[in-house]
Amino acid sequence: MRLVLVRIALLLLAAAVTAAVVSGLTGAAFSLAVTPQLAALYFVPVNVVCLALLARGGRLRRLLGESPRLRGSDVGYGLLWLFVTFLPFAAAINLAVLLLAGPAGYAGAWEAMFAPPPGAQLELHPTASLVLALVVAVLFPLTNAPVEELYYRGHAQYALARRGAPAWLVVLLPAALFGLQHVFLAPTAGAMLVYAVAFAAWGATAGLIYLRQRRLMPLIVAHLFTNAMTAAVPLVLLLAGA
Repeated sequence: MRLVLVRIALLLLAAAVTAAVVSGLTGAAFSLAVTPQLAALYFVPVNVVCLALLARGGRLRRLLGESPRLRGSDVGYGLLWLFVTFLPFAAAINLAVLLLAGPAGYAGAWEAMFAPPPGAQLELHPTASLVLALVVAVLFPLTNAPVEELYYRGHAQYALARRGAPAWLVVLLPAALFGLQHVFLAPTAGAMLVYAVAFAAWGATAGLIYLRQRRLMPLIVAHLFTNAMTAAVPLVLLLAGA
C-alpha cells in the first residue's frame, strides 16, 4: 500500500510542477486548474518511475503470475471486462452529477463541471498541440494501463489480503485510492468529486474481477483499450481540424 501512496504523492508533485511551469511561461497565476489539460502528459514520466519502483525485488513477476505473457484469452476477457467496468463507471458518474446539480440543473451541469474555468484554458501553437497529442496517444495508454493495474489491483490488493484484511476492504480501499488519484484530471471542484466517485466504481469492479479471476493481464488489456480511446480523442480532433 505504501507504493500506492507514493504514486499519488508523485502525481500531486507532477501537477504542482506543471502548474509552476505554465505559470512561469505564461505569466498567469499559479493554479492547479490548468494541469488537467496536461495531465496525461505528466502521467507518463510518473508511470515510468512507478514501474521502476515496482520492479525492484522481483515484484512484477509475482504480480503477473506464472504465465505473464499475453494470451488470446486475455484479449477476449479484456474486451469483456472493458464493457463490464464501463457500466458502473457510467452509472456512478451520472448519479454523482445528478446529486450535485439536481434534476433541474443536470443537463447544464456537464459543461460547467468538466470545462476548464475561465483563464485556465491553455492556448498552444498548433504544432505543439499536435506533438503533445501524438505523445499522449502513444505513450499514455502503454504506460498507464499496466502501471495502474499492477499498483491498485495487483500490489495493493495483494498487500491487504496478505495482512488478513476482509475481502470487502481488499477491494474497496484500493478502489477509493484509485478514485482519489483521478481528481488530478478534473478541471473543477465538482468534477473532482464526480471523478473520485466514478473511478472508484471502476476500480471496485476491476478489483472484484481480479479477486475472482486472479489474473491481471485481462484487466491490463481492458484498461489499455479504455486509455487508448480517451487518449486518442485530442489527436483525432486536431487531425479533423476541430
